[in-house]
Amino acid sequence: MNKKEGGKVKITILPERREIPVSLGENLLDALRRNKLNIPSPCNGAGTCGQCRVRFEQGAPTPADGDRRFLNSQEIEGGWRLSCLHKVDGEAAIYLVSQTGDLDTKAQVDISLKGGEIDPGVNAHFFQLSPPGRNDQRADLLRLQEGLGQELRVPLPVLRKLPSILRDSGFSLTVVKTEDAILDLLPNDHSKDIYGVAIDIGTTTLAGYLFDLGSGKQMAVHADRNPQLTIGGDVISRIQYGQEKGKEGFAKLQSLVLHGLNALIEKMAGEVGIGTSSIYKMTVVGNPTMLHLLLNVDPTAIANSPYVPVLRDGFALKASELGLVIAPLAWVETLPAISGYVGADIVAGMLYANLGERETIELLLDIGTNGEIVLAVEGRMFACSTAAGPAFEGASIAQGMSALDGAIHRVTIEDDKISCLVIGGKGARGICGSGLLDAVATLRGIGLIDISGRLCRTEHPLSLRIEGEGTEARFLLSDRVYLTQKDIREFQLAKGAIRAGIEVMLERAGITVDDIDRILIGGAFGSSLRPESLLRVGLLPPINVERIISLGNSAGQGAKLVLRDRKIAPRLQQLIEETEYIELSFIKSFSSKFMKCIQFPTDEQILALQQQGKEEG
Repeated sequence: MNKKEGGKVKITILPERREIPVSLGENLLDALRRNKLNIPSPCNGAGTCGQCRVRFEQGAPTPADGDRRFLNSQEIEGGWRLSCLHKVDGEAAIYLVSQTGDLDTKAQVDISLKGGEIDPGVNAHFFQLSPPGRNDQRADLLRLQEGLGQELRVPLPVLRKLPSILRDSGFSLTVVKTEDAILDLLPNDHSKDIYGVAIDIGTTTLAGYLFDLGSGKQMAVHADRNPQLTIGGDVISRIQYGQEKGKEGFAKLQSLVLHGLNALIEKMAGEVGIGTSSIYKMTVVGNPTMLHLLLNVDPTAIANSPYVPVLRDGFALKASELGLVIAPLAWVETLPAISGYVGADIVAGMLYANLGERETIELLLDIGTNGEIVLAVEGRMFACSTAAGPAFEGASIAQGMSALDGAIHRVTIEDDKISCLVIGGKGARGICGSGLLDAVATLRGIGLIDISGRLCRTEHPLSLRIEGEGTEARFLLSDRVYLTQKDIREFQLAKGAIRAGIEVMLERAGITVDDIDRILIGGAFGSSLRPESLLRVGLLPPINVERIISLGNSAGQGAKLVLRDRKIAPRLQQLIEETEYIELSFIKSFSSKFMKCIQFPTDEQILALQQQGKEEG
């Protein structure tokens, strides 16, 4: 490696060959972040998650102990390193991890809304006004309001545009307005050029949906990483960052998500061929912490008992107040939440699922770092959130990773042979949440994992893939990827927390599993989970597999509904008022239920589930 004078060297980012200036001795992860390169790092550079990996084409540093902990010998030989563990000591050329996978999933599971009311509350009208003259000396604003036939509130930026718009267009103009205010003035006829966006701010992923507000037609969909991942992989780590850095920390977190949203919006507008200034309405959903950070409101109290948010109800403001690239006076609306951990994303999912509007008993489940659960029983609803931990996000797993290229996302066994499907179709280099679920469920199904979660050898041919003993045991999934005993324990903690939450909800409602008519799985991640696997590991209670229904990105779907129809707002408030929130940390029986739910179903229960599937088939 060539050392440069002046303390600066260049690192080349491949394959685009972009050169970035970096200081000698600077941490590589920090340097990449500073140059606006979004590198996943759920542990925020602590070296404990293994997700900030990059591949050196030139100038690879000597492997650190942490590299050897997360990367196998072939990967290290191929130039892979964890960027957080190395300082820049010379010029280098590196490839970044391809960030597809779950982003594609979030876009691909999208379902276009069909039918429904189209009344976004923002509309546009084209007018040809008569010009002033000796006999008509009305003020410009009076002329406009009389042409509209109503007196609307006129913000100062609109008033400043009025004289030039009128005279440059020959008094031919389009008025973009809400029920009580003018949002914009455009020269000539632009009455059909009014758009809106629905946004789902996930802890990991941002998803956006662009709509023509006149027709209600969806024009584009796009997903991208939440740039706050560079700070931390979960809401608690981001809150802690804000606490440590103070106002500057929370401002940084807001700046990151706004940068991501603006890029997302520009991408969708570019695909359709419109200007972002033609977007006049935006609805936003997300968990409470994400929405607090979007508004730069300190969410610290959410992380500490009794877990109280600053804001629970929906909040409306102008786009210019946030610095969004859409029309400055565009109407931006965040949806309401139920509690500090059951947020607008879940309320939006309840709306989309029509939860509580049927006589059936239904359970809505959103699986992630937190597992949110809503149970609808005879006009009553109960909601809770469980701290499932990071296993489903690929963190805390030895070779875990997000759903990126190279991640095993599906595991099956046929004719005593194991088959692993890999995102991107190339060699496996890790395992994501859906792959982890499948791997555990599959091995439990053939008896290589016992009821307690222990890897155990049997007469099954695949026992030969088990290496090591006790806590050091591991199962070879593919040429380079293992499922370890510790991974199974981490998975058990995650699935046990969710199942225990379900049991508490059933107990509070005074019903049993047999009373449940449908289980609805919300979220893009949930759509990638096989119902059979969820049942086999006991994450879901034993129920007819046909009653388990995937909703796709239910949060995004609910945000779309609100975008297209302003009259839905009362239903959102009704959902909140009808829902009883249960704080599991205050429930004495939760701990005992959790310990019981850590175990897997018995062999007899698995056989019963398999037989049930055959009968239904």
